[in-house]
Amino acid sequence: MPSSPDHGLPSTIRAKPCRLLGALLLAMASSTAAIAAEPAPSSLQELDQRLAKMFAQRGIPGAALAVVEDGKVVLLKGYGVADKAGGVQVTPDTIFRAASISKSFTSIAIMQLVENGKLKLDARLADLTPEISFNNPWEQSDPVRLVHLLEHTTGWSDISARVELQNGPGWSVRRGVEFASPEYVSRWRPGQFAVYTNAGPAVAGYVLEKVAGQDFAAYEREHVLRPMGMASADFTLTPELASRLAKSYAPDGAPTPYQHIIMPPSGSLATSVRELARLVLFFVGRGTVDGQRILSPQAVARIEHGESSLAARAGLGEGYGLGNFPLSEAGQGFRGHNGEIDSFTSVYGYSAAQGSGYVVLANGGEGVDFRTPVTGLIQAYLSRKQAPSPAPLFAVEQGELAALTGFYRNVTPAKNLMRPYAEVLGMSRVTLVDGGLRIGGKPYLPTGKHTFRRADREAASLAFAVQDGETYLLSGGLGDRKREATWRIASYAVVAALALLGGVFGLLALPVWGVAAYRKTLQAKGGWKVRVMPLLAFGSLCGTFILPLIGISGGIGTMAMLAAPSLLSLPILLCSVTFPLLAAAGVWHAVRTRHASRLVRWHAGLTSAGILVIAAYAWSIGWIGMRTWTM
Repeated sequence: MPSSPDHGLPSTIRAKPCRLLGALLLAMASSTAAIAAEPAPSSLQELDQRLAKMFAQRGIPGAALAVVEDGKVVLLKGYGVADKAGGVQVTPDTIFRAASISKSFTSIAIMQLVENGKLKLDARLADLTPEISFNNPWEQSDPVRLVHLLEHTTGWSDISARVELQNGPGWSVRRGVEFASPEYVSRWRPGQFAVYTNAGPAVAGYVLEKVAGQDFAAYEREHVLRPMGMASADFTLTPELASRLAKSYAPDGAPTPYQHIIMPPSGSLATSVRELARLVLFFVGRGTVDGQRILSPQAVARIEHGESSLAARAGLGEGYGLGNFPLSEAGQGFRGHNGEIDSFTSVYGYSAAQGSGYVVLANGGEGVDFRTPVTGLIQAYLSRKQAPSPAPLFAVEQGELAALTGFYRNVTPAKNLMRPYAEVLGMSRVTLVDGGLRIGGKPYLPTGKHTFRRADREAASLAFAVQDGETYLLSGGLGDRKREATWRIASYAVVAALALLGGVFGLLALPVWGVAAYRKTLQAKGGWKVRVMPLLAFGSLCGTFILPLIGISGGIGTMAMLAAPSLLSLPILLCSVTFPLLAAAGVWHAVRTRHASRLVRWHAGLTSAGILVIAAYAWSIGWIGMRTWTM
């Protein structure tokens, strides 16, 4: 799962349960601040000791580390246990699941075919695989192309829980791609926004099979993995790999069962840290490992630069490339990829300029809980002798900067199931600071007319672009923000306040109304419908928006309940249908009831009206009659 130091929290196959954006960003900020507060390790021994302490503090059962300096592997180390019950220690040869790091290998394989003249990145998907159905309303003018699959610019949502939780041993790549194909729907013009989706690289893997005339896993073994020096790594869990595979553990300590995901090109690679270090050597060596040429330096450079998104066209070519993206936490110029699957967590990073890099694999722990401080510490060590070389600043008129200020709202969530949370928690404000802008509490300085870098970072990571009359804030190509008027933000807050305060008032008044009903005096005061309808509407509204969060954050079991009709997903469906109906009934009774007090009628009318406005928004994003197993 790629992540950006500034914005964007994309998803992954078999990902950890998503957390609220605000809490996640806060944790990342705290971790980065903690790294900055301590000096960088001065030796490999100190790095080793501090990492061992960090893994133990965060309850990581087992981890494996590789460190590369000056183009050579200088440290291979295992920490903790690969199997708690058996007490098996992690070694550099313990097998872990590399998860979304698989996408780097898929892109390398595709670029081999491009270099051999068998593929073109701008080839239309409809021409390459006419048998795979997808829906792109802009296909005539803006077709889905091969490059969009790898740079996440198709406009497709990330895979739904229905696809994510399939366990498909023996499934072919084509079968998995076809199973997910009803979800290949472009939400905006392909080539506009880069929003992470596991479907794209998987479809690219099927394209590879057709063009190469070879099974995807077999092609990777023959043309990428073995030539790179990865003797046992594979996209298929062979008996030899299974015998060395670490067990993985959920945050509560329970073992997580192995899942045969149905989109192998996006996440099924299994490997050891010793072998995955060869990928770092590949990038540091600009396509060559131990004298074995895998790709040309030009092809490697293309992997590292995005070209197909609006952000790239605005000047952010350093964003998400082809299975490769910026990973600078505390060092300079690091790129790589990360991933999570079945409670395994993985990350690799490298700096070609320094000739250095690292790999960290773990069988527990979740994303930012340990990966950001770990990678930040390693990068600080590798960059200890490297003087920062920030991109030069660009003079922008104060009036032009002022025109960019205001509120921006996330309009490109990876999944529709997360859309309202992303749009609300993804709201950001852009204000002026001396010579630049402040975004998310951080100062950003202009490196071009439309590009900005964080004051404490080297490269530009934000860009502004105007398209179809809208102003967008694009962060590293991985996300976007849409300009919002202040009055509209205020109106959102008013509507939310009406619904919330009305619901709270109803809950507080409920005992009073209950006493009146018991004494048989309630009917003379307008009856129970005018009072209870808004309260029932509020309860159903809460169920609609809170129950999905419970499912998402509750682990594999509750995620599975969202992936099919269940005791969790069916109540969500029911609540999403009933809350607008109950709100409409609340407005009706507020208008029609004659004997109720003015306070009761105003409460019923305003609360119900606020909920109806929210219902209109829910309708616009497909949350009325919500079936979580399709989202």
